[in-house]
Amino acid sequence: MQLELSEKIKMDASPEVIHDWLSNLENWPKINDKIRSIAVEGDKCIGRLEFKGRTVDFAGMVPEDNDPSNVICNIVVEADEKLKEPEHFSVIYEIIPKGRRTQVIERIIFEKEIPFWGWLLIKLIMKLGKPTGLTNLQQIKEHLNAAGGSD
Repeated sequence: MQLELSEKIKMDASPEVIHDWLSNLENWPKINDKIRSIAVEGDKCIGRLEFKGRTVDFAGMVPEDNDPSNVICNIVVEADEKLKEPEHFSVIYEIIPKGRRTQVIERIIFEKEIPFWGWLLIKLIMKLGKPTGLTNLQQIKEHLNAAGGSD
């Protein structure tokens, strides 16, 4: 089975402001505190992050599109140096106007297939586990609020 994790939140910022903020690769360390370093060139980046308990290399990109209702981030992580088999995943942000607020849905989709029992275990942990710190969307909301994110 393919693993997909999702979360949603409402923000007091316009869809355009949210789209522009999410599309800017320089903001990735503000979203994910596991990113240790990042170098950005246009719509692509490379860097280092904490992944499965160690620091690994990653590459990412946000393809340019004309759709203000979503932002797609494609990420490759060099997860297992012995196998030289990178982990591929996408983070998709769906941006939905809801009156004076904007709903943002984050979906993290892992490309690698996992057995059903593994999928079920991860879903159970996500449902019952006690998260520590802020989620990605909560961090985005805080940064947009601090920057005066509404138009």
